[in-house]
Amino acid sequence: MVVLLIVVAGLSLTFWFGNRSTAVSNTTANSATIIAERADDIAPTSVFDGRTAMVAYAKAQQTAEDWQPDAVLLNAQATWPQGTTATDLRQGKTTWGFTFYAASVQKIAIVSVVEDTAVVVSEGPHNQEAPILSVTGWNLDSQEAIESFLNAGGNSFIESAGVSTLTMALFTDDQERNGRMEWQISLFSLQTNQALTVRLDATSGELLESTAP
Repeated sequence: MVVLLIVVAGLSLTFWFGNRSTAVSNTTANSATIIAERADDIAPTSVFDGRTAMVAYAKAQQTAEDWQPDAVLLNAQATWPQGTTATDLRQGKTTWGFTFYAASVQKIAIVSVVEDTAVVVSEGPHNQEAPILSVTGWNLDSQEAIESFLNAGGNSFIESAGVSTLTMALFTDDQERNGRMEWQISLFSLQTNQALTVRLDATSGELLESTAP
């Protein structure tokens, strides 16, 4: 389990710094394809029972507040093992990595949740420029987001592209200053090197963007 906690933390850090740290550009860069490629190398077939994002967050939140009382969620990230079926994806359950920010110490911490165990596995300094939206606006759990993703082209992608890896991340930092937190979900095909990426409003469930191969 310790190894898996470290893997989840590594993926979370990579997604966070690789995909959202360019605050000066105030745009949402898309590196989900890169993350999926890395996941092919390091994500093992899970032998643990997964949780949905909201269920896992409840575990992570308490651990984060024990780390720093003012810790707030910046993002949640997960990668499913390659070849996971659409039926299994629909459950929205896996292991999760959560990034929390504490303004009092200007640090972030990565909290990894495997089954019902939440552990701070990494922390470091961080200068947060964009506003952070309250998690009270987070309405769309992972299974609902994946269902929308599959209906927006994910099912067809899996059927045509073969063995794929799915990565999804929730972002609560408002880099675009539009008051919207988002799910970003990507499928990467190991056979065709193609990717499908979808952005969803995590409050309303609205489909914001779909980038097909």
